[in-house]
Amino acid sequence: MSRLKTFSIGGIHPSGRKELTEEKKLERMPVPEILHIPVNQHIGAPCVPLVKVGDRILKNQIIAKTENGLPSSVHSPISGEVIEIKEMIFPGKRKIHVIIVKNDKQYEKYEGTEIENELTNDFNELLKIVENAGIIGMGGAGFPTHVKLNPPKDKPVDLFIINAAECEPYLNADYRAMIEFPEKLMNGIKFILDTTPMKKVIIGIESNKPLAIKTLKEINNDSRIDIVPVKTRYPQGAEKQLIYALSKRTVPIRKLPFEVGVIVQNVGTVLAIYDAAKMNKPLIERILTVSGKGIKEPKNIIAAIGTPIKDIIEYCGGLNDNTEYAVNGGPMMGKAFDNFELPITKTTSGLLFLTDEECEESEESACIRCSKCLLVCPMGLNPTTLMDVSKKRIYELMDDVLDCIECGSCTYVCPSNRDLADNIIKGKERYNKYLKRSKKNG
Repeated sequence: MSRLKTFSIGGIHPSGRKELTEEKKLERMPVPEILHIPVNQHIGAPCVPLVKVGDRILKNQIIAKTENGLPSSVHSPISGEVIEIKEMIFPGKRKIHVIIVKNDKQYEKYEGTEIENELTNDFNELLKIVENAGIIGMGGAGFPTHVKLNPPKDKPVDLFIINAAECEPYLNADYRAMIEFPEKLMNGIKFILDTTPMKKVIIGIESNKPLAIKTLKEINNDSRIDIVPVKTRYPQGAEKQLIYALSKRTVPIRKLPFEVGVIVQNVGTVLAIYDAAKMNKPLIERILTVSGKGIKEPKNIIAAIGTPIKDIIEYCGGLNDNTEYAVNGGPMMGKAFDNFELPITKTTSGLLFLTDEECEESEESACIRCSKCLLVCPMGLNPTTLMDVSKKRIYELMDDVLDCIECGSCTYVCPSNRDLADNIIKGKERYNKYLKRSKKNG
């Protein structure tokens, strides 16, 4: 048996904890009475509301949009009345305006949407469809997909990689999608191949998902598509690490995958592209995992964008009394939160409700210079040094913080319980502001 493909340096093997939901079939959660729809869910210039309080809006209608920077748009998953537009604070202390819509339960669709179309093989038309549907990277990054699919003309791309690793513990959203919608996924991949200049597809799936690998291999009849098991190793699903594992192409520091002829998309993003092209359906819902020993009924669900987390908790049976932590995303890269009025967004891959048993919290102590953080960093950085210079704001020594992929591996292995990753992430934010100030001041 050949060795499983993987990336070259660093990495860890955290407990998968997939068993809580890996056998749970997807459930479509009923849309609640009230949705809180954030106007900005992507990387790029903030969207601006196109509606006002008192307006009646339709399902699939664009309700927020931006034309600047990396443009994107936000659609309503329901018909109903706009009852308020207010600011909410999201994880990471991000202030985002939210359009609050009361569901009239009529689900009256915006004209021309959710009607089956003939698939186009026109590349420019595909880009327009994807942009109009508000599709962004659903693995967590939130980069507008129509921009990603259209690299610079002088950067030819021949390889399309589907990131199906889902290496974060607990999460099974992509896994369930591959098992339950395999034909749709493969049709979406073929459609993208037929419509773009890319000639080859590799679907990278971690080896701890044998049923997904088997399911896709059994229905694959296209020689352009390879389904490749990769080693179960975190952060296998990080873009640069997965590209190296599957193609041995190395994305240069601070460069994007198109520099080495590659585009990477998440499973959920491919499904959304197919829905937009085939049914003229914008991105108004997503698959996510609700898990952890703190939730009474762990599930994999399909929920409307803007569904308040409190409604998802209720749908999953409520919280156990010993719930101590709530995380938006996976436990390694997700963000802690404590406001259950917050909604899910296009990039919410999971909601975790964890107990003390699952999150062993110990007091931080001094670094013992064991070098474990250096050994596991997939970018070959020195997390201890980066944390120290970040906390002290020694900007002339902070340049390497920009290369951190925020995977959290360093924090995971630190025997002194130092929150290396969080401090480096904060340092990155400060350093970026410092660079902007320096540029502005000449």
